[in-house]
Amino acid sequence: MTEESAGTKSSSTRNPLEPMAGVVTALCALVAVFLILKTFAVVGLGGAFGWGTGSVCATDRYTHTGGEDWLSRTMEPRPGIDVQFSPQYCDNHPGGGARLLLTLTELPSSALYIGALFLLYWVIRAARQDGPYTVRTAGRLRLLGWYLAVGSVVCHITESVAGAALLNSLRTGDHRPLLYDVDKGMPYFALLTGIGLLSLARIMRVGTAMREDLEGVI
Repeated sequence: MTEESAGTKSSSTRNPLEPMAGVVTALCALVAVFLILKTFAVVGLGGAFGWGTGSVCATDRYTHTGGEDWLSRTMEPRPGIDVQFSPQYCDNHPGGGARLLLTLTELPSSALYIGALFLLYWVIRAARQDGPYTVRTAGRLRLLGWYLAVGSVVCHITESVAGAALLNSLRTGDHRPLLYDVDKGMPYFALLTGIGLLSLARIMRVGTAMREDLEGVI
């Protein structure tokens, strides 16, 4: 075997976790900076996730009205096309309860994906130290799978309940839903990814057991 072929082989097997490991590490650093800036925005600037200055608004997607008075000439619809829109209710002087409900309609999904990113880094770190086919790596991957599968559903329901409560607090009427757009925006990708990771973790556990059996035989 020549030096060039040996060098090529060693470089290709040196780190099988790349480029994912490098990308995830860079994303974790960027997210950490983003969180610092968000914290600064809440404390020193205009606010974020419903806190700070500004109004609190909620759109009633269950009500549709139409009209042409508000249309400009550049937004004029084609002949035979009806224009419908949903009313938006805004509280220009919201209290803490309204801001908390607005936060619960925005923050859970962001927290879910940020947490999943750092958990993925945690999995990659275990794979770097012990190898991919180990009990620790498979266990961490299984935890990430459960986190995505269960967390995506919990976050979606939390945001739906908070959105309905916020909308109901800004208006009156007989139609007061308990859930807000629960049938729309379901994070199917995160849910299916979590289920897939659970299956992958099970495969890795089987591979780990087979490797340990082979090592025992040898």
